[in-house]
Amino acid sequence: MHFVFINPNRALARSSIWSVVNSITPPIGLALLSALLERNGHRSRIIDAMALNLDVSGVLSAMDVRGDGVVGITATTPDMDMAVEIASAVRSRYPHLRILMGGVHPTIYHRELVESGVCDLVIRGEAEGAIVALANEEPLEGIANLTWRTANAEVVQNPQSNDFVDLNNLPMPNYAKLPMHKYHSALGSAKRVPSIGMITSRGCPGKCTFCFSSMFGSRVRVTSATGVFEHIIHLKNVYGIREISFYDDTFTANRKRVEQLCNMLISDNVNISWSCFARVDTVSPDLLKLMKAAGCHQIMYGFESTEDDVLRAINKKVTSDRYHNVIRWTRDAAIDIRGAFMLGIPGEGPGGMTKTIEFSKAIDIQFAIFNITTPFPGTDMFKWAMDNGYIKHTRWSHYDMAHAIMALPTVSAGEVEAAYKRAYREFYLRPRYVLNRLRSISTREEFLIHLRVLKGIVSMLIR
Repeated sequence: MHFVFINPNRALARSSIWSVVNSITPPIGLALLSALLERNGHRSRIIDAMALNLDVSGVLSAMDVRGDGVVGITATTPDMDMAVEIASAVRSRYPHLRILMGGVHPTIYHRELVESGVCDLVIRGEAEGAIVALANEEPLEGIANLTWRTANAEVVQNPQSNDFVDLNNLPMPNYAKLPMHKYHSALGSAKRVPSIGMITSRGCPGKCTFCFSSMFGSRVRVTSATGVFEHIIHLKNVYGIREISFYDDTFTANRKRVEQLCNMLISDNVNISWSCFARVDTVSPDLLKLMKAAGCHQIMYGFESTEDDVLRAINKKVTSDRYHNVIRWTRDAAIDIRGAFMLGIPGEGPGGMTKTIEFSKAIDIQFAIFNITTPFPGTDMFKWAMDNGYIKHTRWSHYDMAHAIMALPTVSAGEVEAAYKRAYREFYLRPRYVLNRLRSISTREEFLIHLRVLKGIVSMLIR
């Protein structure tokens, strides 16, 4: 059976920081499915409309489908409007093809999508087992995690599997199917090019109310240090990659694995630089120094807020007093910090947002990302906001962390969006910040990155 996988393009609002710093990351999930299908004797193509900047007509032109098959469309919430447009166009052009959807948003709205005819099937959660069963043309009623529509238009929701994929049994993602020259890390997170994003685990030890933590089960699963090392070497040797951005929810969740990987990179003298995401309760001074020795130059910490009652309300399970220790440890290890902050958290007023902005400036970090608190479907926060009538609308393309989605009793949407712009203006356009960044720059590449960040921030603020 032939599969065509589509990664939708995303229309980024020009008033969003992501229009400035956005990464173009390989759709690792689709590349894994493609590799699995190839291993089982099936053909597939991947159309990465995000990387190729294709609109719906561009996607249709790239498809060129002959014969029967399945079109699989992946989607997160901000991509969903575009995913539906693509599905509708595919249905019109190729009515004989079955349309399959997967990803976080379709997992939540699987029944509605199938019932409305947007697609014929949805794979909920992990897709590896179901995709091979579909390719082998096994009876639909026996495929776990599948929601589908019968010939009589009945929607069937098959049971969810209790078994999860062993990441160490998966093949290398099928990078040969992707436009590898188009990928790059988020602006400011890589100091060398070419760079690329990697995901080496599924799940997160945190259960914050703003994250959908059940997509991959409650347990964190990781690719072994050896597997990650081999993946890095493959990307370096085959595609000339010089920098890796680890986009795992919490790369440091398994300390032993990080230590093993760092020691491999050091002992083999692998000339690769890298960055990652971490929680402040998963690092220590010794680990940070080892990570630096292995090539880590930047860590993004999710600080979110400095008010402990707000952190408790979003189930962050950390207190702000740990922030200063971790900042000091990271600085002592000579690793740059990219801090992530949330504005307009439920229970937070205008004063709380001001405290967050002031804190970001006071701790003297290299980069800051301010996001408007967004209640994504499937999260505890979304349910809470819906139950209380705080959701303003469900125009999914606006769920981009740059638009105020909630009308909260403690702070207006207008105040949140004004604070969003104020945060970027006050953090990045401070003379002290600009001078300190210029003094710390040691290469032409770093200078050009910093210049692009500042130009992008100014451009975003005046739109």
